[in-house]
Amino acid sequence: MTNKDKSEEVILNFLHKNANKEFTIRKLARIFRIKKRNYSNFKKLILQLTKKAKIRRKGKKYYSTPVYNTIEGIFDASALAKNYPFAFVRTDKEDIKIYLEDCLNAYHNDTVELVVTKRNHRGATGKILKIIKRKNETIIGNTYKLNGKLFVIPDNQKIDNHIELINLKIDQNEFLEKKVMVRITDWGNREKDTYPKGKITEILGNANDPNIDFLSVLKQYNLPREFKRDITDESLKLQEYIDKLEIRRRKNFVDITTFTIDPITAKDFDDAISLEEIETGYKLYIHIADVSHYVKVESPIFKEAFNRGTSVYLLQKVIPMLPSNLSNNICSLQPGKDRLAISVIIEYDKNFNQIKGEIYPSIIRSDARLNYQQVDKFFEGSDFSPQRLKGTKKNYNKNKNHSSCLSALVANSEIAPEIKEVLLKMRPLAKHLTELRYARGGLDFDLPDSEFEFDENGSPINILRTRETESHLLIEEFMLAANQYVAELIAKKCNSAIFRIHEKPDPAKMAEFALIVKSYNYSLNFTQKNQNLALKQFLNSIKNENHHRVFDNLLLRSLMKAKYSYRNLGHFGLALKSYTHFTSPIRRFPDLVVHHLLKQNVFGWSSTRFSLSDIKSFAQKSSEMELVAMNAERTLGKLKKNRFMKDNIGKDFKALIVNFNNKNIFIELDKYPIEGFIPLSSITDDYYQFNNNKYCIIGKGRKRRFFLCQQIQVKVKKIEHEIEFELIK
Repeated sequence: MTNKDKSEEVILNFLHKNANKEFTIRKLARIFRIKKRNYSNFKKLILQLTKKAKIRRKGKKYYSTPVYNTIEGIFDASALAKNYPFAFVRTDKEDIKIYLEDCLNAYHNDTVELVVTKRNHRGATGKILKIIKRKNETIIGNTYKLNGKLFVIPDNQKIDNHIELINLKIDQNEFLEKKVMVRITDWGNREKDTYPKGKITEILGNANDPNIDFLSVLKQYNLPREFKRDITDESLKLQEYIDKLEIRRRKNFVDITTFTIDPITAKDFDDAISLEEIETGYKLYIHIADVSHYVKVESPIFKEAFNRGTSVYLLQKVIPMLPSNLSNNICSLQPGKDRLAISVIIEYDKNFNQIKGEIYPSIIRSDARLNYQQVDKFFEGSDFSPQRLKGTKKNYNKNKNHSSCLSALVANSEIAPEIKEVLLKMRPLAKHLTELRYARGGLDFDLPDSEFEFDENGSPINILRTRETESHLLIEEFMLAANQYVAELIAKKCNSAIFRIHEKPDPAKMAEFALIVKSYNYSLNFTQKNQNLALKQFLNSIKNENHHRVFDNLLLRSLMKAKYSYRNLGHFGLALKSYTHFTSPIRRFPDLVVHHLLKQNVFGWSSTRFSLSDIKSFAQKSSEMELVAMNAERTLGKLKKNRFMKDNIGKDFKALIVNFNNKNIFIELDKYPIEGFIPLSSITDDYYQFNNNKYCIIGKGRKRRFFLCQQIQVKVKKIEHEIEFELIK
């Protein structure tokens, strides 16, 4: 042991013995009889111990830190990106809050080492000790000039700082207003308020070019633009022809009326549906493209699908999981073509109670390709049509004579008569499945999606809110039924399998959410045994659409994130004990794995067996890549929304208050699905503070309040990561 180690041990032992006392450095120096010439070294030692979190500092005084084990986790800067004064570190056991002053220079998704410094009913708070591994060595962003220096604003808003550019060898103006890739050379220091520094490695193009957004997202998330030559070559060897031996060993459903319902722009059709009316009731067929027939476990295409994890839908473009010869041709359930499938058949009685289910490798032929708008237009003529009420309820108007309107409906659509008849028989079944889902506590959030309209140059010219329609709901219920059936089957038949899980909420987060809604005269009795029904009752109690816009989002953020797992932990949001993903093998890797599991363990078609280690790897990678895809899609949407709003700087809008923190009011525009913030410091008629107990903003002098769901008038001020607004009234 060195003299320095001995000195540290002596100091720590003394402070631990006097754990309730605080000491200045000078007082400690007197206690340890440090001579004047050694004071500087002694002070450095105390500061080093503080930096290592072995002792704590409060002002100019120091005291002992309880002995904690260090923990490793992933730094999540999502809260920092929204101007909260803290971040989180995600660990296997819990999420640990880290206040800004304790973040060191960690950035989003860095692997860090930390200690927990405080724990209470709200959870753990910690301090980062060191950065173990950087996630982002390069950053994509736009350049700008300030005080004679060039900086980059990262496209990824979770990289919560600007980057100073160094070692520029040509005129700085050559780099202005460019989209660039920067390699970080120095991550800066938050405590000293110094920016990270970096060097430009690539100029992607002009920041003002709307088409550069897609390229920047590809670079930021390391998404592949094309398949490697060997993958493409292998896919081109696969033939559309189906030999007679393959046909003979499958159930033949070619003669059953079958069709697909997808978005108008879809090119890959991986699910089709059929319904037969039988003497005892109905048979529902959910046919899913048999991608596993073409993508064998040991093939390069399977390994590439594993690496990609999912298709990524970037507005007008798609980064597919599988080569186009498979996704858009051989596997796609195109109308008029015989296709290999795996078909789930669920039998219902005349009251739509499920009797039994079966699953077979099959051959099918789709009779028509329908789109959602087409089906919705057809359904509009019937007074049986489900109508979306304000809130989360879907109300179905009962029609005692729905068969009597069949001829009128058939005459008012381009859909073939035999398919119209099937659609009308499917509607009450879908209605019943929806009612069952709600009755068992399945959650339904009133959260619209954003739909962009672009001009010929790729610039956004409008952004719309889109909601779930009846045709979407019909397909959703049938896919849920198939996924549930397959999940229960593989849980019984497979030693190890992959499941889609959604764990129960964290009680502390639910308690915090319950206090928020109580401030707004809503009740959430989360102590009930059936937690799903408690949340369902709360959602159903909301009658105001603006309240749904706010509280549905706050609740969703308080729940756990769904993911893939080898453990069958159930799905809280759907109120199911077993759930998996089976219905989209063209665009999701876990679904492809489930198809292989069925052939290995149910059909007995393969001697290959996935090991538990394989399944764990599949689940972890799929969850990671799903998150990458989701963030890439959100990032591109954010870039397009910011680009759209740059043309609206200085304009006034009506807005809704959706959340608060100690520094900001967060709002969403009424006209567009666009969020932003108002700094409290910019409201100058009073000094405003966030009141956590009443969950509102209150002026200290005039007592003016800002509260959730309040309608206000705002003006667009400036745009960086987020859109900053100023309050008008």
